[in-house]
This record gives sequence, C-alpha cells and structure tokens, in this order.
Amino acid sequence: MNWFSFFDNLSDDEKDKIAILRVMECTNGVIQHAHRGSEPYALSIEDTREAMKFSMGAMKRMTIPLKSGNVTFTPETEKVLRQIRELYISGVKQGNREDFDEFMMASVGSSRAVGKERLLNAAKTIQKDVNCKPICEHTSWGVGYLVGLL
Repeated sequence: MNWFSFFDNLSDDEKDKIAILRVMECTNGVIQHAHRGSEPYALSIEDTREAMKFSMGAMKRMTIPLKSGNVTFTPETEKVLRQIRELYISGVKQGNREDFDEFMMASVGSSRAVGKERLLNAAKTIQKDVNCKPICEHTSWGVGYLVGLL
C-alpha cells in the first residue's frame, strides 16, 4: 500500500483524528520504552500501566474516549489502522523485519500527512480532554518522537 498517498488523501477532519491517535499511542510507546529500559525518566509502574491500558484499549476499540465525546474513524480508515496494528504486532512484537519496515513506512506516512501543527494541536486536545493522567502529562514525548519522523 502507498501509505503516503492514503494518509495525504484523508479529509482534514480525519487527519485531525489521526494526529490525536498518533500522539496518544506514541506517548504511550515512549512511556513503555522508558519503563522497560529502566530509564531515569520512567514513570511509576502504576502510571505506566494506566497509560498502556488507556492506549491499548483505544487501539483495540478504534475509539479514543475524550471528555467531549469519542474520536472514531471512517470504516476505510479504521480498516487501514487495523492493518497497521497487525504490522506493528508482527514487526515490533514478533520481530518480522519486513513487517517492521512496512509499519515504519506507515508511521512516517501518517506523521508527514498530519504535520507538526496538527500534532501540536492534538497534544493540546489530549492534555485537556483525555482522562489518562500519564498520557495527558507527557504528550511532549509522543510529539517529539513523531516530529522526528518528519
């Protein structure tokens, strides 16, 4: 699949939702990485678990619960996001190099399509509208990772 084309052709509204998803999941990813690596900035085990539970629950349901209402995706976008999740599991969790490379292309494609401004706006939305303290307080970690992909 041409990830760049797919994400570039999404509506502005869908790109806004993708930005929220990406900041949420990448913030969680940094939190999990810090914990596994016993980094000095790692959060408590309770906060690490809370972030994982929130993020993984949202990914499994393809719904991000906000105080102002749920973020959901069009059926086509949801289908593609589920494909990307399968690539993540196979590539990152199970070590399939080809799927990892494809997952990274999808990740870069989505990041470039939404751009830095949307990522920063998504972080603000998460900070004020998500009921998960560890993710809300550390969105800069996810944004920093994603901006590095641009």
